[in-house]
Amino acid sequence: MTLSPLLHRVALIGAGEVARFYSAALKAAGVQVPFILVRRESAAARELAQQLGAQLCLQTNAHWQDLDGVLSAVTGTQADVVAKTVMPYLSAGTLYMDLCTAEPQAMESMDVLARQHGVELADLAIMGSVPSTGAQTALLAAGQGAGRAAAFWQAQGAPVRILSGQAGDAMRLKLLRSLMTKGLEALGIETLMLAEQMGLRDELYEVLEDLNQRGLQDFMESCLRSHLVHGVRRRDEVLQVRRQLDLAGIAPRVTNGVLDFFEHTAQTESLQRSQVVETKESLEVFLEEARSSSPRS
Repeated sequence: MTLSPLLHRVALIGAGEVARFYSAALKAAGVQVPFILVRRESAAARELAQQLGAQLCLQTNAHWQDLDGVLSAVTGTQADVVAKTVMPYLSAGTLYMDLCTAEPQAMESMDVLARQHGVELADLAIMGSVPSTGAQTALLAAGQGAGRAAAFWQAQGAPVRILSGQAGDAMRLKLLRSLMTKGLEALGIETLMLAEQMGLRDELYEVLEDLNQRGLQDFMESCLRSHLVHGVRRRDEVLQVRRQLDLAGIAPRVTNGVLDFFEHTAQTESLQRSQVVETKESLEVFLEEARSSSPRS
């Protein structure tokens, strides 16, 4: 950890789990945390303030002009509300680091507000489990303040990838990753439940080994390219899978969603081809169909 921090006075917003881990890293790096802003006082917030030697606040004031950084770690729904409250009290050049899982559009609005006040916003997306790896958890950084924020957290041992796009892009990538990982989580659990009922869990891992060796990107793009040709036939396989879940007494919650996707392909002529097309063209086919069937189109 750096002994000469790139930031010297950083206020903390929030007193939850993420705030506690990152505030401990600030303290270890020699950063002063003069204020902790919370919506309401609690025993946990008071304890954290005592550990950091910070003043527990329910609102900001003129003293926040002396800060060179702010670290926001509240719920995503509160991120932009908090920013609107805090940023008017900050001096130009203050680095506002947002660790909240906020909507990308909210992050864009915060960036507009930050620029109005001369504040540098860093959209920081946490890409891992903070309870497991603390402030060394990997981060994505976007926005005007991404470089400064990345330099600081890299000095504390965190892998940080700086994105060249705008504020909100870090959160967009986090949500895209979440769509993939949470979908695999749900489908994986349902698959393992059926495998366990069939007494084939160990054998399942063996027959999935080719996916480990193939790589996720190759698998995803191969599915994309071949779906337009084989989606209807694969729909029939999913129907068989759902039948097996029914026989095992397992509610096919995730499988029903998968079946809905394949059924849509089977009923949509524009999503059917006689031969495989390349990745970009396949995506254009799916996106065009999605746009034409959207209620907003």
